[in-house]
Amino acid sequence: MTALHKSVLLVLGILLLGACAPTQPERQRFFWPPGATDPRIEYVDFYEKAEDAKRGAPNRVRDAILGKERPQPLFDRPVDVASDGRGRFYVSDAGTRRVHVLDLERFATGVLQDEKGNPFEFRLPHGLAVDGAGQVYVSDIHQHQIFVFGADGRLLRSLGAGQLENPAGLAVSPDGGRLWVAEPQQHRLSALDAAGALVQRVGRRGNGEGHFNYPLDVDLDGDGNLYVLDSLNARVQVFDGAGKFLRQFGERGTALGSFQIPKALAVDASGHVYVTDARAHRFVIFDLQGRHLLTIGGKHSASGGVAPGGFLLPGGIDADDRDGIYVVDGLNRMVHRFQYLNAQWLADHPIRPGEAAVPAR
Repeated sequence: MTALHKSVLLVLGILLLGACAPTQPERQRFFWPPGATDPRIEYVDFYEKAEDAKRGAPNRVRDAILGKERPQPLFDRPVDVASDGRGRFYVSDAGTRRVHVLDLERFATGVLQDEKGNPFEFRLPHGLAVDGAGQVYVSDIHQHQIFVFGADGRLLRSLGAGQLENPAGLAVSPDGGRLWVAEPQQHRLSALDAAGALVQRVGRRGNGEGHFNYPLDVDLDGDGNLYVLDSLNARVQVFDGAGKFLRQFGERGTALGSFQIPKALAVDASGHVYVTDARAHRFVIFDLQGRHLLTIGGKHSASGGVAPGGFLLPGGIDADDRDGIYVVDGLNRMVHRFQYLNAQWLADHPIRPGEAAVPAR
């Protein structure tokens, strides 16, 4: 139980792995809790440059950890990430004012486009969400609306003009029929239907139940309940699909399970809530009732090599319907990919003897 509730700050000791072991196994894999007989999370990969979508060598992550590979970054100021669960994910970039597309099935990269196939120029892209049909929703804080793109990456329509003020985090129902928008400066959630009509608003400024203080992000569980990152109140609030308050969890602090400056959240298909804590350089995992399960992370600059579990101001996070976890590593200008070890993943990727890398002690 102690290992389960231990911060993975110590995982940065992995950087010493090459010096501590006389030989390297054919493949190294990194799990949390470290050294556990029943690990729950695996580090899969990182994405920093365009070529990262095209590689698959099993030892490439190890080589990057040891500082053998220093790519030029694809991203400038990455903000949020969203996966379609089928090998394609999207990254909003406030620096380039574009949304990058990384397609791991086709080994390709690109950007979201306008109707004519030209790169779509946002003013300040922020939140991302993907519905069951593969449509991509992007909030633009400075244009005060949501842009919707087809699965082919081309613009379909815009929503919320004249109704939204500062849209940030997004959550969309699988059928695309309801889009929830976090508006931090208005301390509220707004709900739009598929046609873009405003159908509901939840919240006002405060610290009571159903009140917000700069809500930054929102996501849905499998039952349609809303999980809202109430950032400056340092908590997660949970509502049913009609906006009725159900419960809350989290608090400000430095202890495990608390937050310093939380930035984003995500809910996976297996019933876990993930919250990034930028100032603590980590993300925190809860069950749906708010019980703390695991903390992963620690401060690390990638200038000397990539460290699984090492972040520098993590931001956006997403969990797709296959329990893949994607985390924006803001100042390191990359996205890290993790995986919750569900039954299907373990069946497809069994853990063989000698593969699990253990942090140096």
